[in-house]
Amino acid sequence: MTEKHEKQIKAQLPAGERISRMYRAYEGDTRVITRDKSGKETRYTVKWNPQDDSVTIVRM
Repeated sequence: MTEKHEKQIKAQLPAGERISRMYRAYEGDTRVITRDKSGKETRYTVKWNPQDDSVTIVRM
């Protein structure tokens, strides 16, 4: 995960959500856990697009 990918992930988050942590899952994908202002956690998995080296988050 590069700084470019982290910026793309942050740009896709809903307003008010911040990244709490990111990690490589046992299954091989990257996971992102966010928290909103009230403290509610949301989990995303990251999909990498090799054609343009971009990432997309998908809510789990």
